[in-house]
Amino acid sequence: MATPNDYRAIARKTDRPMWIWAGCALVSVLLLFGVGIFVAITLLSESNDEPVAELPAVWPSKPELALRPVLMPTGEMVAALTDETAAQVLCQAIPEQRWEEILGGRTLREAGTACHAVTANLDVSAQMIPALPEDTSRGLPTKTTIAGKLAVIATNEDGTSLSVELVEVAPHNGASPVLHVSVRGRVAKSLETEGKAKALAEALIAGATPPGPKLPKIGEDGEIPLEKTEPGPIKDKPLPVISWLLCGELGRALGVPADNAKPNFFAACELNGVTADYSALSSAVVPTTTIAGLPAQVDGRGVVVQLTGDPEGQTLKFKGTGDLPALAEKMVPPLLGR
Repeated sequence: MATPNDYRAIARKTDRPMWIWAGCALVSVLLLFGVGIFVAITLLSESNDEPVAELPAVWPSKPELALRPVLMPTGEMVAALTDETAAQVLCQAIPEQRWEEILGGRTLREAGTACHAVTANLDVSAQMIPALPEDTSRGLPTKTTIAGKLAVIATNEDGTSLSVELVEVAPHNGASPVLHVSVRGRVAKSLETEGKAKALAEALIAGATPPGPKLPKIGEDGEIPLEKTEPGPIKDKPLPVISWLLCGELGRALGVPADNAKPNFFAACELNGVTADYSALSSAVVPTTTIAGLPAQVDGRGVVVQLTGDPEGQTLKFKGTGDLPALAEKMVPPLLGR
């Protein structure tokens, strides 16, 4: 007959496997918990190693690159603007909201020799260039069409370069008929850039080339047909329009009809032995006097009037026969819109 001590012994033998099972389960839970903590720490560590996508803290990157009001071109005249004016035009050819829709986020823009835009993830530039590139930093481009126009495109892991011929003109004649768009990632190389480059190019073409005049026929030496135009300031005008404005003011200042004037595509005009020439980027002016209240250099070569605060910026040059300083005094104010 079993005694109480026998029953207690049997109970202890029966309980031992349950205690062992409970201990093993506890150890498994602790191991899984430890593995979870390790994985979480690893993921956090890896995420901290990746660059954080954010917009630049300072914008524009230089004060002189800020956007400013600009006269928008029509027709083919976007191909005949100075670099800075073209950059301003491209930056503002479509609304800010459209930039952000295409690029996929808040967009900052600035204008120098090109329109430069950034989002947290992308770095973008758009500018007018003289010809379709035969090669790019992203390899040999392939032919395609954008907005029904001939284009070349090259894409690699760094981004996309896209060039579209907006106007068919002979190369090296002074025009910049090709829209060049570059889209690359700022913090990653796996971003999809080709579709964004194409969409941006199409939008800029529509915005910068509304119906309007064609480029004038350009001769071998840059000569263009004379067109009479209403007097006005030369600021932000296409180069041939500047030439026609110069021709008109030369005729008025000389007191002769401008019918025999010889305009040049490169913002210049010659009439009765006198040439007036506008330059968006000139050699440094060493002022010897003032003309129309602006610093001017007068010497045996002619007269150079500094139009901006930058001594290597915009100038009007006069050379030829006669009293050039007096001629410049008459011509400069209306050409500046005074």
